[in-house]
Amino acid sequence: MKLRVLLTEYPNDPYLNVAMDEALLLHSKYVPILRIWRNEKSVVLGILSSISDEVNLEMIKKYDVKLARRISGGGSVFHDMGNINYTFITSGQGGIDYLYGYLLRGTISAIENLVNDRVEVYNETDIAFKGYKISGNAGYINEDKYLLHGTLLVSSNLDILHKVLIIPPKNYRKKDINMIKYRVSNLSNLVKGDITYDEAIEAFIRGFSSLLRCDDYFFDDISDEELKLAMRLANEKYSKKEFIYKR
Repeated sequence: MKLRVLLTEYPNDPYLNVAMDEALLLHSKYVPILRIWRNEKSVVLGILSSISDEVNLEMIKKYDVKLARRISGGGSVFHDMGNINYTFITSGQGGIDYLYGYLLRGTISAIENLVNDRVEVYNETDIAFKGYKISGNAGYINEDKYLLHGTLLVSSNLDILHKVLIIPPKNYRKKDINMIKYRVSNLSNLVKGDITYDEAIEAFIRGFSSLLRCDDYFFDDISDEELKLAMRLANEKYSKKEFIYKR
């Protein structure tokens, strides 16, 4: 088994970026897939996120930040080119335990390879290093196919992040979560030396290849069929106000 690695990204089109995840999950004929990608300034809502509870729309407008909604759950996150996103898709069984109890180990391994140290997991999907959250993750299950995706704060603009997101959200319940979820930092502030995009790509490839015991990996392009479907989803669903502002 070989890991298919996709580096195609659409930084100026967050709607196409999030649509690509669904297109790959539902219609790709090959798994496992690892996709690494970035967005320009964007806030990406979880499928159940409430804009009024989690997003400062005035600041969104002021800083020209685009607003999108993804297929998975979890809270709203800020993207820019200093934040690296990954998407991992594979087949399997075991439900949520398989998704977060097993597949998330690939993400943990990747980040530990980058920082050359141990990281900690809180609230099931928040990955922290030296007391700060550096990665938020979420997933989606479609029959026997699993999608796990998340963020990695490397050199993001945290000033804008704190202005466009309501932290903590208005609807949070303190007793149910570890508050490290809302204490974020960049890896560039926590480790010695810069972490490059190529180093992050290599770390995620190693992390997920090792997890699934892949024989090898290969770099591939998004197929015409996958891109066509993603573009249709972006136009008909992800860019529509009725989808973005549904809550």
